[in-house]
Amino acid sequence: MKLIKKNNSQSNAICVIGAGRFGSAVITQLIEIGKEVVAVDKSADNLKQFKDEIDEVVILDAADIKALKAINIQRFETVVVAVANIDNIEIVSALLELKVANIIARASTKRHARVLRQMGANIIVNPEQESGTRTAVIAANENFALYSEFLHELVDDFVIGFSDVKNPTIFDKPIKDLNFPAMGVTVVLVRRNGQTYQITGDFVLKENDQVSIVGKIPSVNSVFQW
Repeated sequence: MKLIKKNNSQSNAICVIGAGRFGSAVITQLIEIGKEVVAVDKSADNLKQFKDEIDEVVILDAADIKALKAINIQRFETVVVAVANIDNIEIVSALLELKVANIIARASTKRHARVLRQMGANIIVNPEQESGTRTAVIAANENFALYSEFLHELVDDFVIGFSDVKNPTIFDKPIKDLNFPAMGVTVVLVRRNGQTYQITGDFVLKENDQVSIVGKIPSVNSVFQW
């Protein structure tokens, strides 16, 4: 475990601020998905659990904008604010001032969520409704704002996702030719022009079809890169 130093290069890692119970769940799932993670917390004790799982941690008060500048926080395209205390709003404010591209912020109440949304946070999550698993999947995708609306947990790390068909390479092709089982997912329904279809292998996908996909998180995460 080491303290990350200031780095001016753009990072593909996802930064998670707060390594309490909720933040730890987010970090753990991101690791399982295969994402590089940088964990930030002002408590070294909270970070100890990840000493053998991630190489870089930052022990600092993320409510201090100078501290965030010191580690060049804006090099992370996505930052998850997993802390629940009053520092949460100050952290989001600092991230916005530093022009972090994508901010996923934890809210503890509806009023808190409204304030964060008005401030400009991209995605608001409430641990009573959103698990760390789902939050991690949202953060792991480039189009996470879309996925957050169309991704739901089932059981045992399985999720059902809803994705519009936009990739020309799969237009006008039957389901059986696209080999979804090899990707670890199953297409269960297709919605087209307001009508829902139970599909067979001969069903032909069309542009803008909305497909319902069931699978484990990494597999659905991969298919969502269409």
